[in-house]
Parts: sequence; C-alpha cells; structure tokens
Amino acid sequence: MPKFCHGCGKEISDPVKFCPECGTNTNTPNYDPNHSLKNNEQPQSTQTDDKTIKKSNNFDQSDSDLSKATSVITHKPIVLAIIGICIFLIVISLVIVPTKTITNDVEVVFTDTETYYEKEPYIVQESYQEQVPYQTTESYTDSVPVPVSVPYQDYEYSYQTSDAGTGKYYSSVPSGCVCSSNRYLYDKDGVYGALCVQLTCQISTPVTKYRTEMQQQSLQKERPVTKYRTETKTRDVTKYHDVAKTRDVMKTRIEQRPLEVNWLLGFKTPYSLHLPIISGK
Repeated sequence: MPKFCHGCGKEISDPVKFCPECGTNTNTPNYDPNHSLKNNEQPQSTQTDDKTIKKSNNFDQSDSDLSKATSVITHKPIVLAIIGICIFLIVISLVIVPTKTITNDVEVVFTDTETYYEKEPYIVQESYQEQVPYQTTESYTDSVPVPVSVPYQDYEYSYQTSDAGTGKYYSSVPSGCVCSSNRYLYDKDGVYGALCVQLTCQISTPVTKYRTEMQQQSLQKERPVTKYRTETKTRDVTKYHDVAKTRDVMKTRIEQRPLEVNWLLGFKTPYSLHLPIISGK
C-alpha cells in the first residue's frame, strides 16, 4: 500500500526516514502514511472525537515544523558543496575546454620526380694496330773454311859427282860439295897426305809446289726467319654513355598548418571550440 507524506502529501517509500521533498520525519508518532495534504483528505476514524483529532493535528504540525528545520540544517552543507562543485567545474571548463588556432610548422612527406644520369653500356667497332708474325727466308753471307791448294816455291836437291880426272885432284872443296873420294900418298913411313879426286856436290833446283790450306770463304745461304708486319684489325669494345632517367623520390617540406590548442595551457586538442569572450570576436 503506498505511503504519503503528511507534511506535503508526496508519495514516499517505506524505508525512507525523511520525506525527500519537504524533509518531514516519517517516524513521528501518530504518523499516518495515508495522510495526504495534496488531496485535502482528512483521515476518518469512527472511534475518535473532535478533541482527539485536534490534538493530533497540533502534534503533527509541531513535528512537521521540527522536521523542516532539521532538513534545512542537514541539507545546507550539501547544497554548498554542490554549488562549489558547479563553480569549480565552470572554472575548469573555461580553462581547459576553450581552444585557439595557431600556425604550426609541419614536416610533410611528398613524392617528387627527379632526373638522374646512369651509365649504360653499348658496343662499338674499334680499329687497332697489331703486330702479326709471319715466316719468310732471308739470304745471308756466311764464312766457312774451304780447302784451297796454295802454290809455294821450294827447292829440290840432287847430288852430282864429278871426278878430277886421271892424275888430277881438287885442291879445294867448294861450298856445298864434299870430297867423296881421296887418293892417298904413301912414303916409307906410311900415309902422309891425301888428294881429293872426286867431289860430290849438292845441287838445289827451284820448283813450284802446292799445299792444301783451309781458308775462310764467304758463301751465300738462306735461313727461315720470323718477321712482323703491322695489320689493322677491328674489335668489339664496350663503352659507356650517360642516359637521363627519372625516378620517384620521397622528399620533405615545411608547411604551415592550423593547429587547435588549449587557449591557456597550449596543449593540442582534437576539437575546436572558440569562445568569443576569449578570442575577442
């Protein structure tokens, strides 16, 4: 069954000690939970008289005034605390919530196309000189020993014997001759002399003779030799030239961008809230 405050007539729950609307003590003696001032309904009792009802009403009125006074005294610190909290929240909101816009330098990464040069190979024909060997023969003069008959003058010797004749002798022996026969003279004592009756002389006759000698003689000969001649040839040569190419590169630049920060403390905020009283607009 619902209960009603006998001070203001509001519906209240059972365990409540004071009325949340007016602060009336619900535990007051003779408290009638069905009493309602709102509907101006008077409790009916068939066993009470008018005097008892009047006294009861006076008692209830005293309790109601006491409950209201107690309620005001009890709720005053709470009301002051709530007011202080509200003022604090308003100040904090004014300090933290409003923002302002500043210009911030931001390093921005962007893609740019740049030209660069790269060495690329290519093949060309190149002429060059080369010494090429070849075989041939050449004539040369060589000195060789050759046997040669060389004439020379010589003498041939012979011996000629001549007799002095009968009864004659050679008184002297010429040069180149020798006495080859003597006639001895004898006396009574024996031999006392000798007479040359025959001479043998050596006769030299000049003659031309030949002897073999080894002499150096120049001869023409041939021999194989390796010679070189200069020939012009071609060859493939790899060379390099610069080729212009492009490539995408990542670069950075500084851009000025708006940034929302707290108007007083300066920290970054993810929102924008400009108050005219702060920004001056």
